[in-house]
Amino acid sequence: MRPLALLLVLVLSACATASTQPSGTPSGASGATASPTPTPEPTPTPAVYWPLRGTLAPSADAIHKRPVLVRIPNDTSARPQSGLSKADMVWELLAEGGITRYMAVFQSEEVDQIGPIRSARLSDLHYAPMLRGILAHVGASTVVLSRVRAAAAKGEFIDADQFLYGDYYTRVTFRTAPQNVYTSTQRIRQAAKAAGDLGNVDVPALPIVTNAPPVTERTGTSFSIPYLGAMALRYSYDANAAGYTRVQAGVTTTDATTGKAVVATNVVIIFTDITPQPGIIEDSNGSLSLEIRSTGTGKVVIFRNGARLEGTWSRTGNDGYTFAGEGGLPISLVPGQTWVHVVPNDWTVTSAP
Repeated sequence: MRPLALLLVLVLSACATASTQPSGTPSGASGATASPTPTPEPTPTPAVYWPLRGTLAPSADAIHKRPVLVRIPNDTSARPQSGLSKADMVWELLAEGGITRYMAVFQSEEVDQIGPIRSARLSDLHYAPMLRGILAHVGASTVVLSRVRAAAAKGEFIDADQFLYGDYYTRVTFRTAPQNVYTSTQRIRQAAKAAGDLGNVDVPALPIVTNAPPVTERTGTSFSIPYLGAMALRYSYDANAAGYTRVQAGVTTTDATTGKAVVATNVVIIFTDITPQPGIIEDSNGSLSLEIRSTGTGKVVIFRNGARLEGTWSRTGNDGYTFAGEGGLPISLVPGQTWVHVVPNDWTVTSAP
């Protein structure tokens, strides 16, 4: 019986050894577990910023919508105006007879009430093409209007004149004519479609940076621009608001919609040649239209963060402006609303720390 017992022991041992091999392991395999394939990290979506305000935009497509440019009067009877606080930029430009007129530029926000709105000027032929904008205005003098129509016909900008697209404007009852024409950005965009707007554009960006060097010395907390009479203007820096408030003719510039002061984050003062144009009459007093040189180079003074920065502006064709300081280094703006003043070369802008 011993040989039989020994045989049974050998058979049982072999069965036990076979049962310890993991099931599903190929014959001859080592039994090592393969490393899992790493999951690729998603590529982050780059941040996109509004070209004229420098704040975050919701998408890359959004920044290509046409800016709405609204011609707003600055007579004392037109103040306070509606919509100024929502503009990405406001250009305060000399018109005729020493008065100024605004061109408010809206892209990053849609605004329900903007006005009052008045006529176009020669300067629109320089700045509307630069901004690839939709120009909202109420007519113009005969010569200027013909030039606006011709430029728009060449595709330099979209002409949304109230004379042509009156359905997209409203005459309000709380003001008397001619200071009673108002609109919204949505309506002007509808007028642009009616005028044949083909869609998105590339808007030249302002030189805005989010990491501008901090101001180490307050060299421009208040300053004055020597407009005449009721246009005389003084800016004062408000550290709490991180911008400049405006006082014109002794009254703070406010937005009629909110009742609050308008705050400019950046103020850019461009010095250039401004020349009366014989034969282009703008008002019943016989005041001549003004031609503004907007290309080439010239002096610029920029105020931001309570500091005064001086340098040179440059512009070619329908490109945007660039600003350079000492040694040719770029002068940058900071995110927020920018006011631009275009003044004669011989003016002096006084400022205080």
